[in-house]
Amino acid sequence: MKVFIFLLFICFSFSAEGFIVEQLSIVEGIHFSRETKVKIYITEDALITEYDNEYIVQKIENGYPKIYRVLKDKKVYLDASSSAPLFIVTFPFLECERRICKIDKSSFKPTENLKEIGGYLSRKIIVVAKFSGKKEEIIQWYTKEWKELVKANELENRFYVNFIKAIMKKENLTKKNIPIHELESLLKEITEKFGGVIKTQQESGQVKFYTKVISVKKGKIPEKIYELPKGYEKLR
Repeated sequence: MKVFIFLLFICFSFSAEGFIVEQLSIVEGIHFSRETKVKIYITEDALITEYDNEYIVQKIENGYPKIYRVLKDKKVYLDASSSAPLFIVTFPFLECERRICKIDKSSFKPTENLKEIGGYLSRKIIVVAKFSGKKEEIIQWYTKEWKELVKANELENRFYVNFIKAIMKKENLTKKNIPIHELESLLKEITEKFGGVIKTQQESGQVKFYTKVISVKKGKIPEKIYELPKGYEKLR
């Protein structure tokens, strides 16, 4: 899915409707290669990334941003909600300085490079993201042909906007600080014009990272992952 992986919801007695996206996550080095299957659960107020032994939750709880890391094998969880404001400063389409952000359209660079990925014609796009204060280029492949993937990305974008609004509420920020409606329009324009992200590529030194979407389906998000599990200990 989209390159930045930080992670909205109000608990109900029933499971929420959303999209479940499966992707392969591949890490390659000089002497090793590791492939992992990852599930991503998306709703308007939650983005949950599940690995074999843990999952990371970004959600909105009582109107405020929450981030949890849940370790299934150890039955513990870490509350990392204090790091939520970093989501804004690492978001590719925002350039922020001293609590004032502006839209940075130059971070999205479409190319004319086309190829088939998973049976879908896809376009190469270079996205400039910020990590630890440094800008890095990430290659993303967008396709308009996989309709369910496009719908999942539309929902993911709504989550991003809602999560940023929750951060704004927590940090007492207004549209003078973050042009949230302009950002919402830009994300909608990108999805309408280019579709959804089917593959990403990134390099860090001699290590290469890839993700590739292998399935998308609409359905109910399991309640056991939509809520913090009962009986798990909170790490201090």
